[in-house]
Amino acid sequence: MIIVEKDQNLTAFLKEDKRFPMDKAYFIAKEVSTTERTYLKDLEVITSWFQSSVSKDDCMPETLRNLIFSSFEPLHKFHTTFLKEIEQRLALW
Repeated sequence: MIIVEKDQNLTAFLKEDKRFPMDKAYFIAKEVSTTERTYLKDLEVITSWFQSSVSKDDCMPETLRNLIFSSFEPLHKFHTTFLKEIEQRLALW
């Protein structure tokens, strides 16, 4: 019984404490944030690896290279902005 009371007290404390939201939506937003951060890092690694690999070897025409690489910047910019917005909103939660 003492354990149950302590558990209930802790749960009540965490619900009242704004630093530890127990809201399902908060945890979903945290997961989106983590996933977005991982995606952004993976995108950077793939982009730099692919770009350096293709640039070393003349394995594709320059026009095609420019076409492919020109799409990386807007994609990276969008996801960087999106991640910042999610993190800002989580900080205010």
